[in-house]
Amino acid sequence: PAPVENVSIQSITTSSISLIWPIPAGNRSSYEIQVSGTSALILTSGTKNATVGDLIPGNLYTLTIFAKAGNDSITSDATTLYSYTVPAPVENVSIQSITTSSISLIWPIPAGNRSSYEIQVSGASALILNSDTKNATVDGLIPGNLYTLTIFTKAGNDSITSDGTTLSSYTVPAPVENVSIESITTSSISLVWPIPAGNRSSYELQVSGTSPLNLTPNTKNALVGDLIPGNLYTFTIFAKAGNESIISDRRTLSSYTVPARVNNIIAFKENNNSLKVSWSPPEGNKSAYQIDVLGDHPQQFNVTAESVIITNLTSNFQYTVRISAVVGEYDQRRQGSSTDISVLLSDILSATNITITSVNLVWIQPQNLEDISYNITGFGDPSFNWSGSTEEALIENLTPGNLYVIHLSATSNNTVLYGYGEQISLYTIPAPVENVSIESITTSSISLIWPIPAGNRSSYEIQVSGTSPLYLTPDTKNATVGGLIPGNLYTFTIFAKTGNDSIISDRTTLSSYTVPAPVENVSIETITTSSISLIWPIPAGNRSSYEIQVSGTSPLNLTPDTKKATVGGLIPGNLYTFTIFTKTGNDSIISNATTVSSYTVPARVNNIIVFKENNNSLKVSWSPPEGNKSAYQIYVLGDHPQQFNVTAESVIITNLTSNFQYTVRISAVVGEYDQRRQGSSTDISVLLSDILSATNITITSVNLVWFQPQNIEDISYNITGFGDPSFNWSGSTEEALIENLTPGNLYVIHLSATANNTVLYGYGEQISLYTIPAPVENVSIQSITTSSISLIWPIPAGNRSSYEIQVSGTSPLMLTPDTKSTTVGGLKPGNLYTFTIFTKAGNDSIISDRTTLSSYTVPASVENVTIENITTNSISLRWPTPDGNRSSYEIQVSGDPSRNFTLHSKNVTVDGLVPGNLYTFNIFAKTGDELISDMTTLSTYAVPATVENITVNNITSSSIYLTWPIPEGNRSSYEIQVSGTPSVNLTVYSESVLVGNLVPGNFYLVTIFAKSGNGLFSSGTDVSAYTEPECVKNFKVTNITLHSVALNWMAATGNITSYFIEVYRNANIYKQFNEESESVLIGDLYAGIQYTFIVCAMAGDNTVKGCRTEISAVTHSSSVTLALVYYATDGQREQNIMAQMNKLVSERFPNQNITAVWKQEKRIL
Repeated sequence: PAPVENVSIQSITTSSISLIWPIPAGNRSSYEIQVSGTSALILTSGTKNATVGDLIPGNLYTLTIFAKAGNDSITSDATTLYSYTVPAPVENVSIQSITTSSISLIWPIPAGNRSSYEIQVSGASALILNSDTKNATVDGLIPGNLYTLTIFTKAGNDSITSDGTTLSSYTVPAPVENVSIESITTSSISLVWPIPAGNRSSYELQVSGTSPLNLTPNTKNALVGDLIPGNLYTFTIFAKAGNESIISDRRTLSSYTVPARVNNIIAFKENNNSLKVSWSPPEGNKSAYQIDVLGDHPQQFNVTAESVIITNLTSNFQYTVRISAVVGEYDQRRQGSSTDISVLLSDILSATNITITSVNLVWIQPQNLEDISYNITGFGDPSFNWSGSTEEALIENLTPGNLYVIHLSATSNNTVLYGYGEQISLYTIPAPVENVSIESITTSSISLIWPIPAGNRSSYEIQVSGTSPLYLTPDTKNATVGGLIPGNLYTFTIFAKTGNDSIISDRTTLSSYTVPAPVENVSIETITTSSISLIWPIPAGNRSSYEIQVSGTSPLNLTPDTKKATVGGLIPGNLYTFTIFTKTGNDSIISNATTVSSYTVPARVNNIIVFKENNNSLKVSWSPPEGNKSAYQIYVLGDHPQQFNVTAESVIITNLTSNFQYTVRISAVVGEYDQRRQGSSTDISVLLSDILSATNITITSVNLVWFQPQNIEDISYNITGFGDPSFNWSGSTEEALIENLTPGNLYVIHLSATANNTVLYGYGEQISLYTIPAPVENVSIQSITTSSISLIWPIPAGNRSSYEIQVSGTSPLMLTPDTKSTTVGGLKPGNLYTFTIFTKAGNDSIISDRTTLSSYTVPASVENVTIENITTNSISLRWPTPDGNRSSYEIQVSGDPSRNFTLHSKNVTVDGLVPGNLYTFNIFAKTGDELISDMTTLSTYAVPATVENITVNNITSSSIYLTWPIPEGNRSSYEIQVSGTPSVNLTVYSESVLVGNLVPGNFYLVTIFAKSGNGLFSSGTDVSAYTEPECVKNFKVTNITLHSVALNWMAATGNITSYFIEVYRNANIYKQFNEESESVLIGDLYAGIQYTFIVCAMAGDNTVKGCRTEISAVTHSSSVTLALVYYATDGQREQNIMAQMNKLVSERFPNQNITAVWKQEKRIL
């Protein structure tokens, strides 16, 4: 029977294969289909199709079909075909895990066989997996995006696929990083953060003790209000995606709100030098109160109670007492707004509460007097009088900031109390600066303006966070604070001052950002047909974001540390203007705009058609590219290269040489001069000859055309090609497409013709040509140094005569045909280089498509770093500009605290350091694509903090003992320099020193320095003291009279300026004086009295006393006899007279030791 022919597969399922065929000629008794691995299938003779079932999914089956005749023992030739069944689909796919950049799937292995799995992911490349896989992780995804994943199995040569199984999932959104506190008040905390990578549906901000706060996906700050003053709050922020069940990692930070002000301050005078102040606690919470006493001896201390006794005040000096609530410790410490009172204490008259326009006066009542009235006279502007009988007066309606001299006097029973009363001087508090507004803002300054307050003031002070205070004259009403950092938030506190500048007004505070620095030196990094990439150095200072406005598109908002951006979705060949500026604060403060313009690259031309005009000219036409173009550039590469521009979509190329192979390159162009952009070229290769020509030569094919002989019919043509592989072609048309050739090969092609089976001798032609060489693909960078980039690639298919590598800014590099790697040297560090590599064949005018890639060289390392300046909390470094280019420098600071900086200058001041700490600086340069140079490292200590508040604890005749509190930060030791006789240098390791072996009575200047590990010294702190003189020796009385005592002693050791003599009588000081010699006669003494004499040596300015040496003596006594005649009528009378006489004697001679002895001589009746 005739065989079954043209059998084809009608359909395939997972368990069956259906065949169909035309019924063969003749007859047959039946068909038999043999299937590998199954029973044979016997079919009736008229059948022309069959379905083979019960097959295994994804298996390869061999189906053999033949016809049978007679008793089925006579069979036709067999027809065999092969087919896979459809593999079973993947079922029960589930998501195993999700991260910010990946989704992991898992599934049971389907029934049957398969060659592989394929997972198609929306917006990503397909993932091909081996046949036994039962899980997969799809990575490289964008955080917070929705992805649809379709998985199916494949069999055979991967052309047979199962039904797809689809599921969708969001990736985990990226966490919110670098959350910082922007501002804090008594009832609110503002947070700010850069927008995380990827997408999200919302943020959630959880605050301890409040309801969660849901925020829109592009938010980058939040204000949490209605908080309690002085409370500690913990903020937990995370991003959410999808139906908000997928959340990012959480980020947490804590902060206290600012405590509220204290209220109801009351001041009580304790004595001339101390004051008791009490107040009501503030709303909310506090952990303590900070007390600041501003005046001649400033004090600062903390208390936990709502009252404090302030001591060590100077009588008749006006003080400001400032009270503020505080919470937290260290960097979490928050201090509330202060409440101030002004006071002045004196012996009798004091002011316990001085305000802007009033003063509360209190005074002490004279003792043992009644019916007292008081008068107060105040001299100032305005002057005032007050009268009353109470010991307290509130004087109001005074002028703010004025000096008042206040006099107190009193009368009792209408008689002036001379000797009672007092006069004090004080200032009222100056009026606060109100209605302060911002007049102008620049990148480095903020100008403030305000109306001049009522009253008087001696000056203004403006305190600016992070800068030195600014002092202004009293009639100033505006100020410009300069030297600020662009884009920073600054808080300005302004107040008026008067008197000795310790009397200050209430403070007025306002905050503002400086204008962020503009983006400068914006350059175009790469341009494609649909995108333009911009790059710029990060501007100085800070910013909250960048905005790029592109003509014809939506604005692009970028995170604050971005330094490049790619704007996509553009039209090829269009001119775009990019306006870029920085924003800060709530994005309402923007920098000056920087503008740059560029065309996108035009797209490729399409549908090139070539017509031979004659042996020396060619007409080429094409379809215009997508987008825009201003002209086309035509290159003709060959023996006589040509280049010209045309505006139409066709050109006639002349002056070609017959039998020479040319490459014609066509590319669209736009713009002019430095804005000119040229699109990717489309190449064709041609060869013209008298009869036989090649109008389109590709990598593996050639299109041949020829002229038909005239006046001859029934012509057939034969083409023979000699090369690898050789080929033959026969036909009756005058055009042939020869395919499956080897790239870059030389082919000799011969054309002959026959007419009526007779060879046409003399007709025909032989030409030689090269196929286009295969392009270099999968070029990768093998290594990069500061001056070279090494490339590597697989050798392309076919042949080539050489490679050429064109590198921007250098000469082309020619390589041998079997090369598969090269190193391009002589490059500049940190430069961006674009490499264009292609293969060449024949006479090198035949070139492949170009492959392009770009890379930076490694930037040169930073060398010769020097330390320019070191202080207690900053270290300044400087270095020369390294060779080549770089986009920025990275500074890594190791120590406490550690810091990282990115900067664009060649110097840096790292501040906020701890005095005396060791810091290590790692410095390296970076390029646009984050390549980094070798690291340069140096270490140094910060200058240790100055030793302050040195206390002289004890002084003897030969030693001085000093102590001091531990300074801020660290130090390795203290250096003690003692100037005097003798001079001494000491090194100690604790906060005290005993300087011994000194000369009594000498002056010594002690200078103390803290010293760091590498020998850096802090500023010196001086303290001076005299040693005590030694005791005098051989102190003795050399003579005594009725009214004098002579003393003598030996001089004390050391330096003596004088001797201090004290004379005591009955334990009370009788005399004090200084004597310069070693003997003294003390007169004006009373006879018969015992005196104690003390002498001590004095040093310095007669303020330093030596030890006391004591001796006692009694002056000589004398007697006087007085005769008194008196008359007494009785004994009682006589006693009274004697008592009056004794009283008279004691009153008239109070300082003399007189004893009256009365002897009765005569009695008269």
